[in-house]
Amino acid sequence: MRWLMEFYNERRGILARYSIEAPLPAAAALLGLNAALAEYPSLPRKGRLSLFEQADLVGGQDPSGWVLHRIVKAGTPGSPDAVATPVA
Repeated sequence: MRWLMEFYNERRGILARYSIEAPLPAAAALLGLNAALAEYPSLPRKGRLSLFEQADLVGGQDPSGWVLHRIVKAGTPGSPDAVATPVA
C-alpha cells in the first residue's frame, strides 16, 4: 500500500513530503521519518541543550524536531495524488 505523508520541522521551518510503500501507517511513518532525517541531517549542536529543549525531550518530542503532520493513503479522495494521470 502506498502512503503519502508530510513531516514538519518547526525549528527549521521545513515541510518534507514523501510517498512510501508500506503495509501499515506506522511502518510508513517510520520509513518517512528516516527519509526526512537522511534528506535533512540534524544541525550540529553548539553546546548544551537549553532548559526549554530539555523540557521538550522530557515531554516526548522527538529530538530531531520532526513531526508527522499528515498521512493519507495514496489514491483516496482528497489526497494530493487524487487527480488521475494518464498511464502510457
